[in-house]
Amino acid sequence: TCTFAAAALVQAPERAILMPSEGVLALHHLHRSYTSFADFQPELPGLLQQGALLSDCLTVTQALGILEPFTGEHIPPEAMQIQGPNYRESLVANGLLSRNRAVLVVLEQLYGSLEALGQQEIYVVEALTGFALWLRRQLGGERLLCSEFLEDAEHNFTDIPHQDLCALTFADASFDLVLCNELFEHVQDLELAFREIARVLRPGGRLVATCPLAFGQTEAIVKVRHNPATGEAEQMIEAEFHGDPVRPLAGSLVYRIPAWDVLDQLRGAGFLEVRMHHIASWKHGVLGSDLPGVLVIEARR
Repeated sequence: TCTFAAAALVQAPERAILMPSEGVLALHHLHRSYTSFADFQPELPGLLQQGALLSDCLTVTQALGILEPFTGEHIPPEAMQIQGPNYRESLVANGLLSRNRAVLVVLEQLYGSLEALGQQEIYVVEALTGFALWLRRQLGGERLLCSEFLEDAEHNFTDIPHQDLCALTFADASFDLVLCNELFEHVQDLELAFREIARVLRPGGRLVATCPLAFGQTEAIVKVRHNPATGEAEQMIEAEFHGDPVRPLAGSLVYRIPAWDVLDQLRGAGFLEVRMHHIASWKHGVLGSDLPGVLVIEARR
């Protein structure tokens, strides 16, 4: 319902000039899931139309603040930062981005409470981000393991474990949950990485992940291929690098922009249930760029 919006607008008349439109109210919390591009494609034109409402959604968020998933904490507008027009990456609150809060929405649906989440053995394939810091604050470190890929690191990170997603050092069936954000585009052999994640998950365990996604097509956009014979990266089109706290100067090379075939690749790696969540929620501060929200991958072992 829109009780949060109505109540907050009454309480903050100095910020809120008008009640949100019907279209904006529909995006106060939208959560759908898809098992294939064929399921998603018929809804894509409507979602792109809703994407045109993002600036109006942001206006409401700037008036009301957001409710953080899991904690229920109200974050007031003055405690948020907006660092650019791609709200998936630029709407920051409590150290979390829109895409991080989208992951929390999925985890809250799966586990119900922070207490239940904290009972899981969790591997997070990041250690230096706001998301990793938030998890450590909320869950502690007893059942939470964070790592980074430290090859060619530009600083000395002696207190952070090094892990290669294509060659994890963990024993089989070590974890209940693997969280992997914005990494699949940088992995040399993505199908091998998926097999490794499946290997270290227990039966019934889950992978929850985000990555840049070519959401309008089935096949990935391949930018660089790894040649296992030479060990070299063979450039297909203009090289692209993303920001990386481990390599702040060089950045991290993009091998591909995954697309919907990532779901089939996960099934091929041994995952039994695979879906793509789409979450758009100005109530929770989950806004996107072209799409109104964020796509989150979930796969159950």
